[in-house]
Amino acid sequence: MTAAPTAAARRAAVAAAFGAAAGTYDAAADLQRLVAGRLARRLAALPLGNAPTILEIGCGTGLLSHALLTRWPEARLLITDLSAPMVAHCRRRLGEDPGRSFIVMDGERPCLSPNRGRFDLVCASLALQWFDDPGGALAAWAGLLRPGGHLAFATLAAGSLAEWRTAHAALGLTAGVADYPDADRLSGLWPSGGSGRIEIEPTPCACPDGHAFVAGLRHIGAHLPTPDRRPLPAGTLRRVLRRFERADGVIVTYQVAYGAFRRDWDRP
Repeated sequence: MTAAPTAAARRAAVAAAFGAAAGTYDAAADLQRLVAGRLARRLAALPLGNAPTILEIGCGTGLLSHALLTRWPEARLLITDLSAPMVAHCRRRLGEDPGRSFIVMDGERPCLSPNRGRFDLVCASLALQWFDDPGGALAAWAGLLRPGGHLAFATLAAGSLAEWRTAHAALGLTAGVADYPDADRLSGLWPSGGSGRIEIEPTPCACPDGHAFVAGLRHIGAHLPTPDRRPLPAGTLRRVLRRFERADGVIVTYQVAYGAFRRDWDRP
């Protein structure tokens, strides 16, 4: 049996997969665009003033970044992603401006001092599910907030991709997708020094067929199986697709968790 990759090797593989998909991402990112829009609407309700300081984790091609600038054109943004090609794509999309900066950074281990550049908002759309230690990441993000600052994210929760999992299970197989946390487990990840809440929103997505679904994952860079599983042989994948598909196409349901946290005002 092939050994599972190390955490560093896994992060490098994830960065490479998303980097390779930078040019095809937008055309296939229906779910990502929808979730970024819904997260942006939640962020717009926060009392951040006219020119907040914002850190974005996992910017991708800039779907959420663009929404942030639309809502807060005077914001000071630090826009980051693990993938250098994604950061470059986002920079081209948004253009240069003194109020925004772009860096390649591992959002799970942000290379920013908690004592410098406190943020009014730290946010991430569909990045947290790729982390080995999401609780540690949230604690690090909270440490970058000013007192009274906000942390917000969208991630995948338990029950996501149920139709894809069921097609595998019917053949005695286990799908190579993560076992996402439920709302209680996500709520247990909030760091000390503030209060947070989790809302789960079922989000069905339609595809013309199973091949389009699989191709779509590759086109956004999200096709890597979990570290303990390997890609299916072609023949086995065809069997799964036959179980997965319906005459009128396929529906894949994502359980999207939206998290919101506020740091205490009296925290030093």
